[in-house]
Amino acid sequence: MAETPAGEDGPPLSETLSEIRIARAVVGAAQSVSGFAGVSPGRFAEVATYGPGETVRGVVVRRLSGALTVEVHLRAAYTPALVLPALAGQLRDAVRHAVSGLGAEPIQRIDIAFDDLSVAKTSEED
Repeated sequence: MAETPAGEDGPPLSETLSEIRIARAVVGAAQSVSGFAGVSPGRFAEVATYGPGETVRGVVVRRLSGALTVEVHLRAAYTPALVLPALAGQLRDAVRHAVSGLGAEPIQRIDIAFDDLSVAKTSEED
């Protein structure tokens, strides 16, 4: 992937992208996928990306050996037709597209963790 210069003397664009900005893009991409019910802060320990004055819960972005690894913890919206591996694939595609659209480093791995299911109330339960 060719890097886009940030400025004549500045670092390449991929080096200027913060993990927070990438994590925000990941959440936005996940929200666009049908079956996504929300990010999860993690089951046993908080999962988040931290930056100056901001925390993006449910997403961990790491830079390793010139590539990104992304970990997304979420709640899936339960339906009888829900197939978690298919939903995970759709989420990976959306995340990969959003992050590459930012001009970030290549993504080495995207881990999707379904921490919970959200079940909509039916009118009979009221």
